[in-house]
Amino acid sequence: MAEKIKILIVDDNENTREGTSRLLEYEDNIEIVGFAENGAEAVDRVRELQPHVVLMDINMPVMNGIDATAQISQQAPRTKVIMVSVQDDSQYLKQAFRAGAVDFVAKPITSAELAQAIERAYSTIQAEPPPMPVSQQQMPAPAGSGAWPGAVAPTTEGRIIGILGFKGGTGKTTLAVNIAVAFAKQGKKTVVVDTNLLFGDVSVFLNSKGQHTIIDFAHLAEDLEQFDHESLATVLVSHESGLKLLIAPANPALSEPVSLQMMTNMLTALKREFEYIIVDTSTGYDDILAAVIQSSDKLLVVTTPIMPSIKNAKILLNDLASFEVMDKALVILNQLDKNIRITPDQIANYLKTTVAAQIPFDPTVNEAINQSIPLISLDPRRAPSVKPLLDVVQLLKDSFEVGQAAEEQAQPAKRSGLFGLGG
Repeated sequence: MAEKIKILIVDDNENTREGTSRLLEYEDNIEIVGFAENGAEAVDRVRELQPHVVLMDINMPVMNGIDATAQISQQAPRTKVIMVSVQDDSQYLKQAFRAGAVDFVAKPITSAELAQAIERAYSTIQAEPPPMPVSQQQMPAPAGSGAWPGAVAPTTEGRIIGILGFKGGTGKTTLAVNIAVAFAKQGKKTVVVDTNLLFGDVSVFLNSKGQHTIIDFAHLAEDLEQFDHESLATVLVSHESGLKLLIAPANPALSEPVSLQMMTNMLTALKREFEYIIVDTSTGYDDILAAVIQSSDKLLVVTTPIMPSIKNAKILLNDLASFEVMDKALVILNQLDKNIRITPDQIANYLKTTVAAQIPFDPTVNEAINQSIPLISLDPRRAPSVKPLLDVVQLLKDSFEVGQAAEEQAQPAKRSGLFGLGG
């Protein structure tokens, strides 16, 4: 018989403790082993009961939940703490993760959502190696080094691919989602980021919901030197393809301004964790888009063979030229209908650049969106856009490999210049 997940419930309100217990009473794999009514009592009960997961309130007498979490993280690192609070505030969120919490869920919460959070926390225990003797433990990175506590430094930084378009209806989100899923299915560690804070649809396209959004991550990443990579896992949403999602708020009222520096910090943090970061953008120009443009390794400018869309693509390309990042840009001509008289060559001439890829009009696109399944999972014999989409993925991979080879070839030449600095 599989081990049950042992739970300690901590809250100063008896009715709340009982209510939380009732939420979990029908979960066969969860066992409530005790209760505590303040943080100090919680620390003692953890030592006594050794629960797998603690459901911790924040505001309590004697000792608050933040301080209790910090002590539990130090004294019992294999006991995981989930903050459960009505205080859905970014500062509380940040303090909780810094104290060592592995998740933060806001009340009210359903029994299914709470059980899922508990199972996620328990899975982190299962994934951890047993504690090493103190003599074998590595010293922590020095303060200010920029290293994530406990993180394993990747051999290379991830690649950021920004999906851009100044006109709605071009299929940006379709491209972003399907490119991301394609990389994930190839075994690449991939995340898709929805930066359309008011009307983002990535979660709808993939039928994925989460407690946290890109707004929460923005606050967590305000200070990169203090950012703990383990907190990133709590704000990401998992998809069955292996893809991770950083979703936009479900309601525009829940959105907050995100500055250029905050967005840059988020992308920097994601590059340390993922091989590919696919960024879906909004149709307006703001600090978020500026950060994506500056940080991206490739920029896909998506347009359709309709004059307003082509005109807006030209404006966007002119802006990219002013940023001096045109070498990153690839124009993708989407929804190409053979009955439209404007040809790809005419569009390329108007834009004064080549069209890197052409994706035909495909009536099965709406079918995939309405079913919340990736378009690339459809049979390419009846979905004409599938192969061109996969060709775009291959084009991106090839361009990165060529770029990396060129950098490696150029490296010795740089070292051979005057004073070893290159000529």
